[in-house]
Amino acid sequence: MPIWTAPPRKPGLGRIVHYRGRVGRLAVRAAVVTATLDSLIPDGVVAGDVPALDDAMHVHLWVFTPGGGFSEFNVPYSPPRPGGITPGCWCWPPRD
Repeated sequence: MPIWTAPPRKPGLGRIVHYRGRVGRLAVRAAVVTATLDSLIPDGVVAGDVPALDDAMHVHLWVFTPGGGFSEFNVPYSPPRPGGITPGCWCWPPRD
């Protein structure tokens, strides 16, 4: 996987990112940003319907798999490193 070292840019709602699983195969998957600090509705957090986000670089994701997908909440950003993406984190896809 190419290493992309540009400074992190703020995540945007609906943007495609890469996510590396926290357990199991630690597979890298495509994901879409479903909530950012700017888009999160505070009433939903207060009601317990959706988890809060720790900061502007944490997001909620829908992670795509060959058979469907799953949600991940409050996922931190981590830039790619020589060993790949940090497990449980998201990063921007490399630009070809």
